[in-house]
Amino acid sequence: MLSIDLSGKRALVAGVSDDAGFGFAIAKALAEAGASVCLGSWPPALGIFTKLLERGKIEESLRLADGRRLEFERIYPLDAAFDTMAEVPESMGWTSWCTASPTRPRCARRWWTPLARVISPR
Repeated sequence: MLSIDLSGKRALVAGVSDDAGFGFAIAKALAEAGASVCLGSWPPALGIFTKLLERGKIEESLRLADGRRLEFERIYPLDAAFDTMAEVPESMGWTSWCTASPTRPRCARRWWTPLARVISPR
């Protein structure tokens, strides 16, 4: 357990897609220290992770040292291959997750706007 108090702080942990990896362990340690934890998961793995949560398959892993259940403030699809939308090749665009070209800006805002609130100070 971290020997710091993160109460009132928000953490974003990227790369969580199950309860076996470093990302989950980091998220759990931050929650143990009092932080509110948001997760970023690779979009193709996001559905798998949310199903594990919904079906109670990782319930034991969600138990914190004090007996509380680890709760995530938000879980976002997050592909960290690019730092800005301008770097995303047109051939890749948002077509993987958002269908028609005219909807791309609206779709990007749907994901990036809430995420910007998470990574900005409260």
